[in-house]
Amino acid sequence: MNGFIGTALMDDDAGEAANLNYWAYWVGEMRHMEQSDDFIADRTPRPWPGDKLLAHLVQGLAPHHGYVDLNIHTLWSLLQIRPNLLRSGVAARALRDRLPVMLDSQEISSCGRRELESIRYAIRLAEA
Repeated sequence: MNGFIGTALMDDDAGEAANLNYWAYWVGEMRHMEQSDDFIADRTPRPWPGDKLLAHLVQGLAPHHGYVDLNIHTLWSLLQIRPNLLRSGVAARALRDRLPVMLDSQEISSCGRRELESIRYAIRLAEA
């Protein structure tokens, strides 16, 4: 999973956008049904709020999940383009509560840990 994140997502803005477009569609952020998968390749994420995606990703922040590093990276990526999500709603509060548990876990990769630390710093800035 870390190899995929490092090569297909982090090294490529198109990969980051495709990952967010896919997740946003999958969790129901987009208002319209897509007739093909072409929207996933759009280099710019479509205009969707992000609340549902944030809530979904926060629920998936559990150290024992095999895809936790993908959830962490997608969450980090989401907050890069939608930092206002840290100021709103139940999911943002749940994220604040879950971060210490995640950072204390031994199952998180070093990359995942760096991204979680970055998210924690962004939360501090949003609360200031």
